[in-house]
Amino acid sequence: MGLEHVVLERGEVGETWRTQRWDSFTLNTPNWATVLPGTLHDGDAPDAFATTAEWIEDLGRYAREQTLPVRTRTPVTAVDADGSGGFSVTTAEGETLRTRNVVVASGVQNAPKVPRSAADLEPMIERLTTATYRRPSQLAPGAILVVGGAQSGCQIAEDLVDAGREVYLAAGKVGRLPRRLRGRDVVAWLTEAGWFQQRPQDLPDPAMVRWAQPQVSGTGPVGHTVSYQSLAERGVNLLGHFEGASGTRVRFADDLAAHIAFADEISARIHRMVDEHIARTGVSAAPNEPDPADAPVADPSRYVGPAELDLAERGIRSVIFSTGFGGDLSWLRVPVLDERGAPVHVEGRAPVDGVWFVGLPWQRVRRSGIISGAGDDSAFVVDQIVGRTSRATGS
Repeated sequence: MGLEHVVLERGEVGETWRTQRWDSFTLNTPNWATVLPGTLHDGDAPDAFATTAEWIEDLGRYAREQTLPVRTRTPVTAVDADGSGGFSVTTAEGETLRTRNVVVASGVQNAPKVPRSAADLEPMIERLTTATYRRPSQLAPGAILVVGGAQSGCQIAEDLVDAGREVYLAAGKVGRLPRRLRGRDVVAWLTEAGWFQQRPQDLPDPAMVRWAQPQVSGTGPVGHTVSYQSLAERGVNLLGHFEGASGTRVRFADDLAAHIAFADEISARIHRMVDEHIARTGVSAAPNEPDPADAPVADPSRYVGPAELDLAERGIRSVIFSTGFGGDLSWLRVPVLDERGAPVHVEGRAPVDGVWFVGLPWQRVRRSGIISGAGDDSAFVVDQIVGRTSRATGS
């Protein structure tokens, strides 16, 4: 749009992907859907899933080819109103930049959240998070407890099992996506059916915007379904959700069966949505292929986890907390955050004129929370910035 701008990056391009992902991590959307604004996938594996290294390379190439004005290793320490309708942006080096508009694109998924009672664990127990786990070999010998059964928790549990480690998984209430349906990746069907274009106000329950990322995996040639029952089949010891800890003793809720049933129900809803879309549009579709990992459990009550574990007795020497992320936006010293420190906005527009957000989950639609949603949301925000700039200059 011809606006003078600069992108301030705290580390290198793709910093979070460089420093907060484990070695075997892959993206969870297929290559054809993992595209940046103005680009199309032109590789020879559209239905495969990029590794972290491949995605970092894609980001760097994009910045170079688009000649984007990115200044790396420039963390921002403060954004203040300057009293004249603009803002001063201070960096860690003490530099101050003046601007009429600030787009906060740092996200709210880069500060791991850990239950308070994690501090009550025996100090000799190794504690990691999704952001600090890299590979099974970095962990102390013995069994591992993974806390959190959403996307990352299940994938890390699989990574550990693949390495022959004994794994305990504390489950949670999280849905499941079947990886492939009717001959295509589930992302293709959900895109066509309008699922990714759902707005927060379209949801039957507003609380759904806070649901954890559904269980699914991009590892393997075309990814695969991951479920609590498939993990149990592979030898993972399933538990109810983590309630607290004291020394080597850890407590779990009696809700494992309910979590399994919930994941099965969400998968069933996705099946129905896709089948209804096919029937409504008449599009050609293959029959479903058998997917044991997606087979619903006839009697979830047969899965019963213990109410308490003694980590020492079980030989568990490491605990990985895969319990979500938040974002530290305390450097935003303008009134655009609520009492919890979360962004206040309407479709990315903050209550302070001249401040916008990009990259927030459910910023405008469900798609806002994935890579391919960046283009639409960015264009929406930039159009508003152009309008504000025109008003300010009288043009």
